Amino acid sequence: MEDMKILSGLESHGQSGSFKGKIFIDSKKFDELPEETRNKISFDASNFLRQTQESIGMEWAKINDAKSRQAHADDLKKIFEEAGWEVGYVDVIDSEYCSQSCCYKFPWIIVTTGRGKIKLGWRKRVMNLDWSDTDLDVNGMELFSDEDVTKSDHYIHCWGREKAVEYLTRLRKAVWGDEKEFEQVTEGSYTDDDGNPLGTES
Repeated sequence: MEDMKILSGLESHGQSGSFKGKIFIDSKKFDELPEETRNKISFDASNFLRQTQESIGMEWAKINDAKSRQAHADDLKKIFEEAGWEVGYVDVIDSEYCSQSCCYKFPWIIVTTGRGKIKLGWRKRVMNLDWSDTDLDVNGMELFSDEDVTKSDHYIHCWGREKAVEYLTRLRKAVWGDEKEFEQVTEGSYTDDDGNPLGTES
């Protein structure tokens, strides 16, 4: 170790914990390389340390944040129920806004309805409501023309939980009027990204 040089090092401290890592090498060939090449190799080594840190964090989160992840998914499901939707099959997916381990406990869900799949999940202070994977003949720009938020034909950002319930209610009523959406394709359990059940619904 005395003759080895540090190729790269990484140290970080935060709410997600501390991490320290170093990569040592002893290579005359490396020493003879041009400075630009040595810098690139050192940069690649730093990326490896960051990837290692994130892999450790993600595996830790899968073990220790599983209950929080499920509770968060349950609350997203309740938003649909409060808006009058009959919830059947629910896919729990990783956040499409943040893929880091610190966001593992804040998943998104995809709810299968009789008319297709609707996606819901948090993006920092707003929730993303997306019905692009349905056959609902509802134009978001028209239905939510009175809402000064980010929106398009098939998605809208909801500033808070209450707005998510309101928008889902308006979306349902735009198709079925005051009747509840009652068609269900499949009743079952929550599933992960690989289709594995997370728990049985009562």
